[in-house]
Amino acid sequence: MLALKRGCNLPDRSLSIYDSVAKWCADCNLFPDFFSKGAILVPVPNSALARPDTLWAPKLLAEALARQGLGSGVATCLSRVAPVHNSALGRSKDGATPAEHRDSIQVQRMLADPENILLVDVLVTSGSTFLGTACKIAEMYPNTCIKAFAAMGTVSCTDKFVKVMSPYTGIITSTDNGRSRRDLD
Repeated sequence: MLALKRGCNLPDRSLSIYDSVAKWCADCNLFPDFFSKGAILVPVPNSALARPDTLWAPKLLAEALARQGLGSGVATCLSRVAPVHNSALGRSKDGATPAEHRDSIQVQRMLADPENILLVDVLVTSGSTFLGTACKIAEMYPNTCIKAFAAMGTVSCTDKFVKVMSPYTGIITSTDNGRSRRDLD
């Protein structure tokens, strides 16, 4: 997880951590309903405001996925206009809500309305970033199919942990208290 978040290469790998994840996804034909030649890969913004020369890990991952043919290209059309609390730095209940993410993100219009968007992040905790970002994009592109991909997901319940390389799909929904929840398929 730290290698993904910090952009470190694994000691025994010739590829970057992002290229290794993308190659594994391509070689294993993971998530064919998500990765398609027509999907626009959209990296989610960091929780802090972007500064020059700041690592944007989701963008590097999206570019690696595109190099493997797992999307039609990368659109850096999202920017954070107000910082939010990062749930990966503490408990997920202390992180920003989907509404706070939605309200702190700006979408730059693409030249053509995309048919499919795949949001890309390196880590999903409760799913608030994905849910808030998807809602914001849907305001501009109401007819676009929006899905999300994260290289890793947190596991809060230890009896649900299978192994590090254990891909899964699920659904992120809003809860009654304005937060989000991931339900695994």
